[in-house]
Amino acid sequence: MTNHSTPHQRHHGRGQSRRSSTGRRKSTQKDLDLDVEATSFRRLERAKRNKFSLCVASLCLCNSIYIKLTNTSHRHIGWNFVWGEAFNGMKMRSFHWKKRSISRMEALGGNLIPKDLLQSFGAYPNIFNITAQMRSEFHPVVKFPLRKVESVDGECVESANQHRKFWPWHNKNYRNKRQSDEMIYRSCVASGRIMNETYDYIVQDFTQNNNHDKALLLEGGERVPQLLATREEALKYSMIPKLSKQFDVGRYDEDRRGMYTSSLFGSEGTSAERRTVHVGIDIGAPVGTAIYAFEDGRIHSAGYNPDLGDYGHVVVIEHVLKNHEGNRVYALYGHLSAKSIKGKHPGRKIRRGQVIGFVGNSAENGGWTGTHLHFQLAVHPPKTHDMPGVVTLIGRDEALLEYVDPRYVLGELY
Repeated sequence: MTNHSTPHQRHHGRGQSRRSSTGRRKSTQKDLDLDVEATSFRRLERAKRNKFSLCVASLCLCNSIYIKLTNTSHRHIGWNFVWGEAFNGMKMRSFHWKKRSISRMEALGGNLIPKDLLQSFGAYPNIFNITAQMRSEFHPVVKFPLRKVESVDGECVESANQHRKFWPWHNKNYRNKRQSDEMIYRSCVASGRIMNETYDYIVQDFTQNNNHDKALLLEGGERVPQLLATREEALKYSMIPKLSKQFDVGRYDEDRRGMYTSSLFGSEGTSAERRTVHVGIDIGAPVGTAIYAFEDGRIHSAGYNPDLGDYGHVVVIEHVLKNHEGNRVYALYGHLSAKSIKGKHPGRKIRRGQVIGFVGNSAENGGWTGTHLHFQLAVHPPKTHDMPGVVTLIGRDEALLEYVDPRYVLGELY
């Protein structure tokens, strides 16, 4: 039998349910609808596969960004772990930033910032979520001398070797020394929850309007103010060896109305409009005392702030906290010696426990006779080697969110 259908009819003849007189099936409307549905289904499946491919590519990109941000090394690990690590990392970062934003909003509303000044350790917002375990692994910024107590036999002689073994970064030597030496040594060292019950330093009080009693007393009976009035005086008193011999601590969130006398802090307006609230911690120490980095990091900036009452030579380090959040904290080390900033180029790597500078004299530290380190922590990177170490009472709440309590790093100093 000869097929008389045209090529067009033969091409479109599939799916016919009936046969014509020539024997070919005719297409019905129902068959056409089924064909359209099948085509739509195939397109939908292709779209789903494309979306899946896009999701996989997005995860690969996110994983690469996560490794870059966290400095995670490439390890031979399973794909499930890679995707899980990338997803969990993104989720934790999102949660952390959301939590930080909520904490700041609550604090600005007065729910977290204490209304009263000079609160105890732990009362201020712990923006970086620094735990006691993390704090125990930080290197001391300044090594305080030990506070001695009388032993049972009435004698207490502390050798340099014993002093060295006490510090936690010599735990191996400390654990391996003989038991008898350990008992004698422990009987000569005070211990307590607050650090100044173990270490020999004084906690200063600068809240008085007249800080005449806080002036340094020289051997000839001359009293020298904390902040000198001229550069000539700063140079003169820098020649006096060991002008300040003791170790002391200046407190965080302290209103020091009688100390800041230079124009740098504002001389006009009401007391609430002058910068008098201290937002760092001062560690008083003799000239030349070594300053250490508490954690690994990189140099953010270093330089010289020349105004009287300013930081003098200063170094700012971007430290990376070793927790699951990988927070970056910017630490300012101020009132250093001139040689402390040499070679401190931005981006230079710093190791935990590395000596980063030394306490400067009055000609190097901004004119301060009470030689000390100003230590301050910031949430955001500063524009240069400077942070406002003193703020107004009006701006206190906002400043305490940006410049967190340094005791979360230094420990319970008071």
